Amino acid sequence: MDLFRRYGNLLRPDGTNQLQRLLPGLEADYVVPDERSFADLLDYAHRVAAEVRYYDLSGQSTGDWQALLETLLVPGSDRMRPTGELQLLLASRSDWPPHLVLFLAFLKLFQHLQGDLNELTRRHLLHYYGRQLGLLHRAAEPDSVHAIFELAQNATATRLPAGTLLDGGKDGAGRALTYALQNEIVVNAAAVAGLRRVVVEYDIQHHRRVFVADGFAAIEGPGGYTFGRGQLDLDVSQRFMQEAPLGFAVAAPILSLAEGERRITVRAQLRMVTADALNTQGLSDAVAVTLSGAEGWLTPDHVEATLMPDGGSGQPVLALTVELGSAAPAIVAFDPALHGAGMVSDRPVLRCLVRGASGAFDLFERFRVERIDLAVDVSGLRNVVVQNDESPLDPNKPMPLFGNQPRIGSVFYVGSAEVFSKKLQQLTFNLTWKSPPDDLFEHYRYYFDTVTNALSDTFANNFRVTVDLLHDRVFRRMLVNQTLFEPVTTDVNAITANATAFDFALQGLNYREQPDLQVPDTFTAQSRAGFARLVLSEPTSDDFAVFASEVPFEAFGHPVFARRYANQAIALATWDSVGNKPHLPSEPYTPVLSSLTVDYRATASFVPNDDQPAAYFVVGPHGAIRAPGVAQARLTPGLDARAELLLGIRNLQPPGAITLYFEIDAGTATAADALAAGDTRWSYLAAGDEWRPLSAGSLLIDSTLGFQSAGIVAIDVPAEATLAHQSLPSGLIWLRAAIDKSPDSAARTLSIRTQAALARFEPGTATLADFATHLRQGLPAATIKALVRRNAAIRSVAQPRASFDGRGPDSDDDYIRRASERLRHRSRAVTPWDVERLALERFPEVFKARCLPHTDADGAERAGHAALVVVPNLRRGGTANPLEPRAAEELLARIDEYLDGLATRFLTLHVIRPVFERIRVEAKVVFTRGRDPGYYSGVLNDDLRRFLSPWAYQDGDDIQFGARIYRSEILAFIEGREYVDHLVGLRIYHTYAGTKAEGIGTMTVGEDFIVYARPKPGLGAMRIGDDLIVGRAAEAAGTTQAHAILVSHPQHLITAVAPGEEVCSGVTTLGIGYMTVDLDFEVGLGAS
Repeated sequence: MDLFRRYGNLLRPDGTNQLQRLLPGLEADYVVPDERSFADLLDYAHRVAAEVRYYDLSGQSTGDWQALLETLLVPGSDRMRPTGELQLLLASRSDWPPHLVLFLAFLKLFQHLQGDLNELTRRHLLHYYGRQLGLLHRAAEPDSVHAIFELAQNATATRLPAGTLLDGGKDGAGRALTYALQNEIVVNAAAVAGLRRVVVEYDIQHHRRVFVADGFAAIEGPGGYTFGRGQLDLDVSQRFMQEAPLGFAVAAPILSLAEGERRITVRAQLRMVTADALNTQGLSDAVAVTLSGAEGWLTPDHVEATLMPDGGSGQPVLALTVELGSAAPAIVAFDPALHGAGMVSDRPVLRCLVRGASGAFDLFERFRVERIDLAVDVSGLRNVVVQNDESPLDPNKPMPLFGNQPRIGSVFYVGSAEVFSKKLQQLTFNLTWKSPPDDLFEHYRYYFDTVTNALSDTFANNFRVTVDLLHDRVFRRMLVNQTLFEPVTTDVNAITANATAFDFALQGLNYREQPDLQVPDTFTAQSRAGFARLVLSEPTSDDFAVFASEVPFEAFGHPVFARRYANQAIALATWDSVGNKPHLPSEPYTPVLSSLTVDYRATASFVPNDDQPAAYFVVGPHGAIRAPGVAQARLTPGLDARAELLLGIRNLQPPGAITLYFEIDAGTATAADALAAGDTRWSYLAAGDEWRPLSAGSLLIDSTLGFQSAGIVAIDVPAEATLAHQSLPSGLIWLRAAIDKSPDSAARTLSIRTQAALARFEPGTATLADFATHLRQGLPAATIKALVRRNAAIRSVAQPRASFDGRGPDSDDDYIRRASERLRHRSRAVTPWDVERLALERFPEVFKARCLPHTDADGAERAGHAALVVVPNLRRGGTANPLEPRAAEELLARIDEYLDGLATRFLTLHVIRPVFERIRVEAKVVFTRGRDPGYYSGVLNDDLRRFLSPWAYQDGDDIQFGARIYRSEILAFIEGREYVDHLVGLRIYHTYAGTKAEGIGTMTVGEDFIVYARPKPGLGAMRIGDDLIVGRAAEAAGTTQAHAILVSHPQHLITAVAPGEEVCSGVTTLGIGYMTVDLDFEVGLGAS
């Protein structure tokens, strides 16, 4: 054993690692009765031979026996060759003298006796501990693995019974390593095809904020946050979750509004479920209203939101007024391809979402919606179907209202699916005439024989129409005596039918919305609805008979023009200049519209349920769910968990079982209150997008221990689980894991896979003790790749991680170490030494432990408390970040539970992880000529990681608490790289939480200062270099807390500088523009 392992724990009081536990006095070679090597024995024999006389056959002494061994001496000396040289010499010849061979063979045999003699210490300990004290060797424990199965293409579900053997290869002795399934598994094609996460957190104003993510993001690092994490403390560029759209939506046919100036009014009649006072200030800014537009989600020009008691019932009413200008695109039916998935509707949609920072979420969650009242007001609708008695017309061109020969009874049809599919409360036709006469009376003056003031003043008002509405193939009279012209004929004339007119026309009839009304391009006798008509009703020939008895005026004069013109022409020809001169009549005016626009107002009301065209949706983190009744009609979705993980499973037909393997990055949970087994609530998505909790019997296995370590979750999915969904993608079975603790209470997840099973090592006809080496080392990841007996339905077998929970039988060293520690601590955690070794012995997955007396869980001084800081063994459990090894929360809990039963009741023991303080190097480096700067920058970065955290890369290196490193050490290391020519600049950054403690109480003798036996009385007695240093102090980084470890930053700042381009300019740039976030300053939220 090297000096570090033997004496390291005595030299540094920074805890104990597994390699330091065996005391030097218990080592087999600590006391060796016969320490002589083979060369020592030969040298001893050579020296003894000098004292033994040699007698020849005549009995005369002729010298000594050294000549016997002179072949083995270093030529020209009396020294014996070194052992290594002797071995080569003996192997190089085959003609050694027999007497020498016999002597060398004797020495080889004697070494076996030496070995037995030198086992005295070990044999004495084994005898004492085993025979005298009766302490038993600990038996071996089998290791386990997680196996992932893949079904062959086109194969049906295949059952693998418990006990099925997996092939783990062979051990060093050539024996087969097999693992047996612990539970039956039915391997099918089910796989994870969707993953979503929801996190609920509170901002500094204590407003609830909800964030959602689809899948794991690369920015999260090698392991994704299992349930997500809070986003408000992250810079915007580092956020990987988006603020969830929360609120409600209304899908209704009445919202189909193609053009014009549009106003939508939504009144939600509410029922308050809590009696808190209402605070509705700034509500318009607290909501974001959008509509399903022809080009995507459409933002209105103006939104006004109010929440106040209804004047009649006193119940609260949420009123939204939305306005769009004529330039805004059409509001169309919801289209997933255009507006995104997450809603099932074929109607136009108005969506009202809560702005997260407004705090309106907490206000809206108090209410349930009992009824929705909708009203739309549209002005300037131009895209309508127009037609007269003669033919269909183009609404974008001049339109002869009643044809080229208007007569009493001539008809003008106006059709629109948008307008007439709704339940109208008001309808207005805005008529703009093309080139009308400035004065209609003057235009038609010579159509009359006599003229009075009454005729001239009221003539324009005599052109009138009736307005009818088509309902169930019958035109119903709404309006009569509607004038066609304003006093100024160029003014737009509006013909309006109000609610009274509709009631009059449709009394006794079931007038309602017709959401699926389709209006053809022309009116036909088969048209059932969708049209209104203007029928020319006045003036008739009777109206003006007294003014022109021979040819009475009618309609617009077209029927009488020819006769009147002929009469006047004859009169003019025979006029004798006596009386008034006859005048020829003007050609009759043919009424032509230069434009027609329609204004209307419509209303609709509905109660949230599934039985009508209109629908009320609750918009949640994943999409919109139609409310089947008032009880589910909320203004914002109900969120009953702090974090959720949703998994979408494809190729699973319920009922059926699914096994999920969570590859957890143990130790990455950062919340103080960690998630524990049983804290997770599992549910499945049923019909109507209802989350139903899994019964206790449906959760078959959960070995993740609260998502703290890699394990399997097996779920029996009930038949009620559905594949068709509203908010989430259909075709998948959706499972949800919800927690009420912080999302940081779960460790991070590296991957999620299906078709997983647990297998345990099976020694077969041998015993576990026969596989001691294998059980101590474990089975590396990706070793198991097949079944022992091939199954054609199984395409592949994978082993994602190394085996775990295995333990070999006690070796002699293990037994002696455990027994000696047992005699000292007597299974009682009294001193720090006891606590550390009890933890290290019971939990081999712990590499190092340090017990800090009078320390609480945060590392602060506190009487009556002690903190045990544990560092896991990187070689026994994989981690995504070997630079910062963190023990799993469940391991900490097991250690705490174990030690709690051994410690005094007057001690509160905390088992905690170390704090990792990062060292980051910024260097400007000139590489040697011929080196690729880009490549060798990466090599230097990797070498710096190995230098600053060597224990992450090689076995045997200790992890030190309270370490300190100097800039000069890093400088020497970099300059010592063979690919580095020289450095231009070097800076080191030390990142740690909180503020560094100051004062002599936090300093270490020999590191921060030196204590002299005889202090010098004054400066005159001191010497430069011994007592003081003139110049700048050495730059160093040391841990700021007793349970902190200095580690390398994963990415150092290496800048390659080309040879000859080095510039040393000192400090030339100052200010925030030249600083680095997290190095020169931190960005965070201010104190609330």
